[in-house]
Amino acid sequence: MKGGGVLISKKRIITMTKLALYDQQYGSRDKKDNEYYRHDYIYRKNMWTRLCAAAGAVIILAVYWMYQIFALNKSFLELDYQKAGVDAAVFILVVMAVYTVIGTIRETAVYAKSQKRLKNYMRMLYMLDRIREPESGHTAIAVHTKEESNLYYGADIAGKRNNNTVI
Repeated sequence: MKGGGVLISKKRIITMTKLALYDQQYGSRDKKDNEYYRHDYIYRKNMWTRLCAAAGAVIILAVYWMYQIFALNKSFLELDYQKAGVDAAVFILVVMAVYTVIGTIRETAVYAKSQKRLKNYMRMLYMLDRIREPESGHTAIAVHTKEESNLYYGADIAGKRNNNTVI
């Protein structure tokens, strides 16, 4: 090759392309989600779910009471406020509980997919690190251990959380 260019193995190019696609599509979101443990991530997401569900339930109750007062022409004095308050509290709690269960199921699946993608990303980084650049006229050299890999490239691909059981 003219100009002393370095040949890059085809396998290394394919791996780098896959890593770049991951970074472009999911990278920042998955890395942001990975900053939390699963329980904390789900709790944080469900907190907003519960708040929004409660706000929605209050709006529904306000519309219902407006309908009772204005459309059905019920008097303020005819309403049983104690029963209406208990019914409203039960309705809000049930709505929050239902949305919490739905949110927990959904966010658990989202977090699991994120962890699976990150695990695959780390595996591909490790594989990329194992493939050394070929010297001129030679084929790619595979490094067979993590120690050799760190020796040649000094790569540290460990995440922020040292005791993460998934990665």
